[in-house]
Amino acid sequence: MPIARLICLAFFAASAANVPQATLAGYLGGAGTDDCDGVTLDRAGDIYLACHSDSPDFPHLPAKPPSQSRDMDAVVIKIEARTGRVVWATRTGGSSWDAVGDLAVAKDGSVYVLGQTRSADFPTTADAVQRQFGGPGRDVVLLRLDRNGKIVYSTFLGGSKNDEATGFAVADDGTVYVGGVTWSQDFPGTRMAQYGPGGQQDAFIAQLRPGDPKSLRTVVLGGASVDSITSLALDRSGNLFAGGYTSSTDFPVKNGLQSHLGGGIDAFLVKLRISDWSLQFSTYFGGSKMDGAYAIAVDSEGNPLISGVTTSADLPTTAAAFQRHRRGSVDAFVTKLDRDGKRILWSTYYGGSKENSYQSTAGALALDEAGRVWLVGATSSTDLPLRNPFQASYAGGDFDGFLAAFSPDGSKLCYGSYFGGNGQDMLEGLAVGRRKIYASGISSSTNIQQWRWQVQPAFGGGPYDAILLGLDVPADLSCR
Repeated sequence: MPIARLICLAFFAASAANVPQATLAGYLGGAGTDDCDGVTLDRAGDIYLACHSDSPDFPHLPAKPPSQSRDMDAVVIKIEARTGRVVWATRTGGSSWDAVGDLAVAKDGSVYVLGQTRSADFPTTADAVQRQFGGPGRDVVLLRLDRNGKIVYSTFLGGSKNDEATGFAVADDGTVYVGGVTWSQDFPGTRMAQYGPGGQQDAFIAQLRPGDPKSLRTVVLGGASVDSITSLALDRSGNLFAGGYTSSTDFPVKNGLQSHLGGGIDAFLVKLRISDWSLQFSTYFGGSKMDGAYAIAVDSEGNPLISGVTTSADLPTTAAAFQRHRRGSVDAFVTKLDRDGKRILWSTYYGGSKENSYQSTAGALALDEAGRVWLVGATSSTDLPLRNPFQASYAGGDFDGFLAAFSPDGSKLCYGSYFGGNGQDMLEGLAVGRRKIYASGISSSTNIQQWRWQVQPAFGGGPYDAILLGLDVPADLSCR
């Protein structure tokens, strides 16, 4: 049966019951490659996307002249959720490769955006904490846009070697915390702390306030091998959680649930008290093979959750977990620890019989108002566990995106769906709010069924388009 018909049947079946219903689904892109890694919502429920694109004809942006670079540019978009129309789109970049992949909307409507650049001439503002490109290959960039999409702040972050940012968090007062990996011994900012002996590739956290050029503070964590922060989350008590992965046997551990590296690469979770940057706990998490954490969230009681990918058959799971055992060669996992990092509250695998997540390239995790845990990624499994799906079958390409939700205790699957077509599809970003779920990503498929989408009529024609899926979620969504 054609995939378009499968999607339609899945949607109309869902409409008849008190289950998640699609609000929109569609492509976003032009004649080149377009990818939207990050998605978030404002207080009105409107949608914001952090993207990168080399399409000269990206929707709702002026056409790029042939004389300009055809490398990727950073693109930020606002979409009105009610109508699906583009409110504004902003493009920025220098003469080389530029991208943004994460964003957050503040109470005043300003938009904070995190990205990367290889452009020494990436435009910065006069109040930046760093106006000059550190290089040689790549620096972090941080932007702030006003509510109308105008860039009002732009800065580099980086030393004399490569620096990459993979996650950030924005406090209510506008302070920004950026996490990632640095190869630079001279990473900028006042050094507040260093945990571990350090090596050639260490994890970093940078704290700054856009508008204050002297506000940059940094913390470095790492052992002698590879250490990378992939995600950050703030709790309500002035603490910052950082998740990532490490291959260092001497990664700094304190009050850890797991004190030694379990396999070639392990996930890690760290809690820092922001007031003095003291290490509250730090732990490895993994089995006997390779494990990495790629997303983090914190519940209302201050308990952290991490999600990621694992090749370990002995990753710790709990007795009542939805899926206690690894099914494919690579599975996704979700684990919830207590706020002190001393106890696993619950832990589950999620996957089918083949490779079940490509979260190493993105992936996201979020909690909804009812405490359900939402997860996105990509899979090549045709037998992924599903429930009330928007798309009930694997579409036949190299891999499909997936969207899943678990009960607050991790014992039940509340939702599970494919999203893809005849090519390669990946869901990377996730936004939750007001009983709405949005997932963003990238697709080379030309036959995904669009739904209530006002931006463009079909696939844009390049190698890849960005994709966006939106759902309404009932408050009493049942779980099996």
